[in-house]
Amino acid sequence: MKKLLGILLLSLLLSGNVFAKTKFSEVKKALKEDGYGKAIPKSFHHLNSPKAINPVSVSDFSIIGDKSIRFESNDGECGKEPKWNDCTNDRERTELYYKKKPWKKERWYRFYIHLPKDYNSIAPSNMSLIQWKRHDPSRVLVMFQHTHAGLTFNRNGDTFEDTYIVLKRNEELLGNWTEIIFSTNWHPDPEKGFMKVWIDEKLKVDFKGRSNNKKKGKELSLRYGLYSSFISRYKTTFNTQTMPQRVIFFDGVKEENSCKKLLDENQCQILTSQSVNEYEFFSKNQYDEKLLPNSIFKVTPSQFAAIWGK
Repeated sequence: MKKLLGILLLSLLLSGNVFAKTKFSEVKKALKEDGYGKAIPKSFHHLNSPKAINPVSVSDFSIIGDKSIRFESNDGECGKEPKWNDCTNDRERTELYYKKKPWKKERWYRFYIHLPKDYNSIAPSNMSLIQWKRHDPSRVLVMFQHTHAGLTFNRNGDTFEDTYIVLKRNEELLGNWTEIIFSTNWHPDPEKGFMKVWIDEKLKVDFKGRSNNKKKGKELSLRYGLYSSFISRYKTTFNTQTMPQRVIFFDGVKEENSCKKLLDENQCQILTSQSVNEYEFFSKNQYDEKLLPNSIFKVTPSQFAAIWGK
């Protein structure tokens, strides 16, 4: 009997269920040690589930410095507040939340993300890894999402016409660190706004046009981690009542007002000298079990400008 109890105790220790949850101050310290610039986290997202097993923690698995931030989401881990309930709105999440900022400045962001080789995709449900929302009213601007196509950049339907650009296919994405550089000024004027995305130092998105709501959206905020929405699509598609465990690592998260503050001058020259010759668009359907042969189509830069200029 003692031996059996010992085995059970060891199992609990290894699973991490008996450890105290990581404090926000520990997460903030780990991010600061990497040099987060202006990307100063405010808190755990207020809609993270209070019953979550191990939602946000500090990990020794890293590519920048010694630590990274590990996010974990499990079935039924959803939260609520007085004006919103993720649990009754088909959502689960574990995210870090950043304070509101005005849009009237150029922004440069860097993220390293790692989705494990055995990552459990919840496509065709939505899985946001990084998102920015404008406020008053609260609406999504853009998302970096994981889909059947891999890592995609979504100029979101809350503010724009919903579109998905393929940034990195699953074959290269899963099991490897991915560097994301995102630059924008969040400007609502189509003559002044822009969005650019580099993946592993290669320019994948080069958009000039409206990058915010025309009349609203003076403040916006960043949040990242694992935000699952429309989870019933996964359950319906795969005939299950249980969502699989989802895990992602973030490292080297940083924000600055210019490329030269975010990176060194040589890196900036390499990035800003590039152009995009071809885009891959992903046609996202609500109940697809897998990536279909005709779900990804290629467009020229002029075709891209016509699509995204709406």
